Amino acid sequence: MTFPRVWSIAAFSLLVACGGAKSDAGKADADKAKAAGADAEPEEGGGDAAKEADAAAATKKQFDRSRDKSGVLARTAAVLEAEEDFDNEKLRGLSHHAEKLPSVKAVCKHVTEVRKTPDALEGCVKDTEHWLAKIGPEIYEDLAQCLLEAKTVDDLAQCEEAEHDIEVVLHGDTRGDGLDKETCDKFYDHFEKLTMAEAGDQSKLVEDILEEVRADMIVTCMEQGTKAEIECAMKTEDVDKLEDCSPKLL
Repeated sequence: MTFPRVWSIAAFSLLVACGGAKSDAGKADADKAKAAGADAEPEEGGGDAAKEADAAAATKKQFDRSRDKSGVLARTAAVLEAEEDFDNEKLRGLSHHAEKLPSVKAVCKHVTEVRKTPDALEGCVKDTEHWLAKIGPEIYEDLAQCLLEAKTVDDLAQCEEAEHDIEVVLHGDTRGDGLDKETCDKFYDHFEKLTMAEAGDQSKLVEDILEEVRADMIVTCMEQGTKAEIECAMKTEDVDKLEDCSPKLL
């Protein structure tokens, strides 16, 4: 009775061993097939996703950094000149291209019409003032044109994404002398005092606008401001002469 029992155990062991070998061989064959598949040419239509991604990148809206020609004085003055309810000939010259800029309110009226959100007008105006302070009048002109030409919410989103992208570029490609915050705070206080005096009855409006974007302009001053521009402005007590302090950037 013992011999059949031994034979059964041996046969079972052999069967398990053969089964294991077969499983390992199958795994090896599967690995080879997988590797061959990775090297094989993709089937027709398999690269559509990559092509679509490349096409999207090629058509992505972008603003040109080289369009920026403004120092801190021009950027700060442009925030005032792009205000629909404020106009001053002296500051218009200081802000370079401000006479050609659409007002932030005009831009936002169109944006809220496209979005069908008329109640968001005031918030849009504030956001756009901040954008102008960060990117300067020349690039803002491009942004305003983009927004005014937008016909859909997706169009607006592309303009806003491009604005974010150019902010990143400007933060990474500064042109200033690395001024400290204390210097920029003093400059901004001086500029605000001069422009409020020049504004007369609209001095409160000027103060409100400049205070709204103060934090942005201080950062812009630290990153894009030059020592020569700030020192010249600090010695000036007449708005007429501020334009002489503004650097002419390439």
